[in-house]
Amino acid sequence: LPDWPYFQADGEPLTGYQPLMAARTTAARFLGASPDEIAITQNATMGMNALGNGLDWQAGDEVLTTDQEHGGAVSIFRLMAKRRGIVVRELPLATAASGGPESITAMFRAAATPRTRAIMVSHITSQFGILMPVADLIALARERSALSLIDGAQAVGQIRVNVRELGCDAYVASPHKWLMAPKGTGLLYIRRPLQEKFWTTLASYQWDNQEQGSFRFMQYGTGSTALIDGLVAALALGERHGMDRVERWDLALTKRLRDGLAKIKGAVLSSPADPRLASAITTFRVEGTTARDLQNALWEKKIRVRAQGDDKGVRLSAHIYVSPEDIDRVLEVVSVLAARKA
Repeated sequence: LPDWPYFQADGEPLTGYQPLMAARTTAARFLGASPDEIAITQNATMGMNALGNGLDWQAGDEVLTTDQEHGGAVSIFRLMAKRRGIVVRELPLATAASGGPESITAMFRAAATPRTRAIMVSHITSQFGILMPVADLIALARERSALSLIDGAQAVGQIRVNVRELGCDAYVASPHKWLMAPKGTGLLYIRRPLQEKFWTTLASYQWDNQEQGSFRFMQYGTGSTALIDGLVAALALGERHGMDRVERWDLALTKRLRDGLAKIKGAVLSSPADPRLASAITTFRVEGTTARDLQNALWEKKIRVRAQGDDKGVRLSAHIYVSPEDIDRVLEVVSVLAARKA
């Protein structure tokens, strides 16, 4: 016999139908939101699709973004371009980033037109770990009466995120990354006064429930409560560590890595060198060494990195489970490889 007799809806041993207020309250506290502004999804891709697919686009409406966005975030807008005739302007981030955060903001400002309806950017980019000037871009969107839609997949759990302080209209997250929650957990924030602008695009019984805030964006059908328990545990761990402390540790590791790479002839930083754009993600290469060979050499020393292409190298994420000694082992491997190619 089932342990749950189905006498009441909330608390059943499944998700996709319940409001899950306890979990949403915990997540809201972590992100600086209210519970009715938080929906629990499966990942940032699902959240961004709810945003991009939920608006009443008109042909010619513009979305400003960059050419370094994750496919899980930008693809829904490309789909809307094909289906609804919107214009997706993917601005060249590398050139702007070389001039610092002010240059990135200036690029967006110059690109904005009266048809700009949304600015969609990563809080931290996936491939090069660029900490974007999101507060300035959010302010620009507000100034132009456009929506600010932020992809926080690489930010939540790595840095302190307070959506109320940022002032964004919507924010999506994949806690399975830096927050180390189970895969299959996501968070979607939509500012309460703006929720009526978004249609529910994944519909079940509560698809038109306008009274319970973001609950209607959680209608994805039967899911597992074990994932929610894992998400809550990960949020509690993040709160216990303190995100300010986590952010300081990660950036200290990043500085140690980048300072060390700068001393190795043949090591090339692919991420922007400006410390104002730095995050715990660093992409680098070794001249004369393929990205796959660099990845394999680091993997042999139990250092898990990911190849990004020979022109970019590998991506290293330095988080709370990484020690300064681990960073020194990375530098030792790079030094040996660089010496062989010299």
